Amino acid sequence: MLPHRDLPRLPLEVHLAELRKRLLVTISVLFFLWCLLFVLFPHLTPFLLWPYRRAMGQGKIPLVFTTLPEGIMAALKATFFLALILTLPLAIYQGWSYISPGLYPQEKRVGKRLLILSFFLMLFGLALGYFVWLPVLLHFFLSFGYAHFEANLRVQNYLAFLGKTLLVSTLVAEIPLGVALLVKVKVLSRGLFSRKKWYFLGGIYLLALFLVPGDFLSQILLFLSFYVLLELGFVLAKIF
Repeated sequence: MLPHRDLPRLPLEVHLAELRKRLLVTISVLFFLWCLLFVLFPHLTPFLLWPYRRAMGQGKIPLVFTTLPEGIMAALKATFFLALILTLPLAIYQGWSYISPGLYPQEKRVGKRLLILSFFLMLFGLALGYFVWLPVLLHFFLSFGYAHFEANLRVQNYLAFLGKTLLVSTLVAEIPLGVALLVKVKVLSRGLFSRKKWYFLGGIYLLALFLVPGDFLSQILLFLSFYVLLELGFVLAKIF
């Protein structure tokens, strides 16, 4: 049995003030990183174009922009997604710091291990999106009908696609952590998943359909990734 929580009861205003302070810190860091990455955008360009060049191989399809401000807007979009990804670990840490004072010691120990694990899962998701998903998806899209049509890809569309793909892959990599937490608090179990497996699988595909509408290959890749990470979550629940 867990010990009684002998903690002082604070007014709601105190909790809201603490939450507001942590949100302001996170948003300020996000804005600072966005500005910094925008200034460094010319140096980041080779990094951003590597998946595109790998997907093309020996092919030469230049990226173009068709309006004067499009280059700046493309840089703003790309650097915003990168800044958001870099801010995610801080956002998770701020959330943990906000709730941890009300946890039991054993809950804090488990929470700290899961917090460290979440950072590694983010790195894994980012690497998976950059080195695997992006080249595969780009090669598929650019080679589809390539013999009959001429590609004229706008730089803004490419960079937005890159940023969204990296962000989604980073967030998707956190699924095992969420599943492990649900199992720990007894909201989800292996037995429930086995009994309602087809409902879960249908829900997973609907989520993939929502995230990447109109792109069947991306939906299948996302669906398979969701399922593998869901199974990994049950394994983590046993370990922690």
